[in-house]
Amino acid sequence: MHEEPPLTPRERLLSALTHEIPDRTPIMEMAIDWKVVRGLGCRSYFELIERLDLDGVSVNQVMYHTGLRGRAAGLTRRYTDAWGVKKRLLYELFPVAIEHPIRSRGDLRRLRAPDPRRDPLLQVVRKVVRHFRGRRAVTLVAQAVFAASWNLCGMERLLTAYLLEPELALELGRLVLDYNCELHRLAVRAGVDVVILADDYAHKTGPMMSPEHFRRFVLPGLSSAVAGIHDAGGLCVKHSDGNLWPILEDIAGTGIDGLGPLEPGAGMDLGEVRRRCGDRLCLVGNVDVDLLCRGTAEQVRRSVRELLDRVSPRGGHILSSGNSITSAVRPENFRAMVDAAREAGQIG
Repeated sequence: MHEEPPLTPRERLLSALTHEIPDRTPIMEMAIDWKVVRGLGCRSYFELIERLDLDGVSVNQVMYHTGLRGRAAGLTRRYTDAWGVKKRLLYELFPVAIEHPIRSRGDLRRLRAPDPRRDPLLQVVRKVVRHFRGRRAVTLVAQAVFAASWNLCGMERLLTAYLLEPELALELGRLVLDYNCELHRLAVRAGVDVVILADDYAHKTGPMMSPEHFRRFVLPGLSSAVAGIHDAGGLCVKHSDGNLWPILEDIAGTGIDGLGPLEPGAGMDLGEVRRRCGDRLCLVGNVDVDLLCRGTAEQVRRSVRELLDRVSPRGGHILSSGNSITSAVRPENFRAMVDAAREAGQIG
C-alpha cells in the first residue's frame, strides 16, 4: 500500500491556512525572546527553529537580532525609523515607539512617506528565504492602518482624532496604508508566504475604539491590505491582543485566512471563536502566556492537549502561544508546549 510522504513544515502550515487537514497541527510563533532561545541551548534563532522543527519562521525575529547585542552589553538602544518615529529597544524582542513626529496638521502635510523598496525588512526577507526556501513557511509581522497611524501621532491623539479630527485620521490612514500595501507586495514577491497583520485593536475588556469608529477608520484599510496580500500571492493572518468579540465578525469578513494568536486571558477562547466563525478561518493560538511564564511543564502539556482536542480535530488550527514567547516564559515550558503537540500526533 502506497504511503504518502510526510508534509514539509511549510506545506503543513500552509495547508492549515488554506482549510486543508495537515498531517499534524503546525506550530509557529511571531517572536521568541533571546533568553528563551539561549535557555534551550541554541546559539541562534535559526538553530532553534531547526532543533524544535517549528513550521513557521519570522522575518522580524532576524530583523531585531541587534537586541541580543544590546542586552549582552547591558544597554538599551534608541533609533529613529524611516518615518521619523523615535523608538527604543528595551529588554523584549520588539522595539517600542517613544516619540511621534506628527503633532499637528502641518506636520502631516510636511511628512513624506519613505520608499517601501528601501525598507530594511526586505533585505532580511531575502536572507530568511535563502535559508529556509521551500522547507519552512516564511512569515512577516507587518501593519495595515491602525498601529502605523498611532506610531506617527500617538495612540491618544489618533483616538481623539476619530472624534474631533476625522479627516486627519483618514488622511493619515491612507498615507500609511499605501506604504504598507506596497511593502506587503514586495515581501511576498521576495518569498514571504504569510503576512501577519499585527495591529492590536483591543484591551482586556473590549476594543480601543467603538465598533462604529473601527468600521469607519480601520476596517476599510484592513480589507484593502488583505486583498493586496492575496493579489500578490500571499496568505494573511490577523493578530490582535485583547477582547475582539464586538468586532470579530467585521474582522472575519475581510477575507483573512487566519486569526490569532488571541489572548485567552481576554476571553478569546478558540473553541468559541470556532463555534461563531465555523470553518471560515484558520485559528492560531492560544496557549496562555501567563501559564507559560508561571506554570509547570505538566500544566502546559495538559493545557495544550485540551486546546488541541477542542480546536484541531477538523484542521484549520496552528498552535502558538496567546501572543509570543516573551523573556518571562520558562524555556522548559515552551519546550513542553512543542513536545505536547508532537506527542498528539496526527489529526483526526
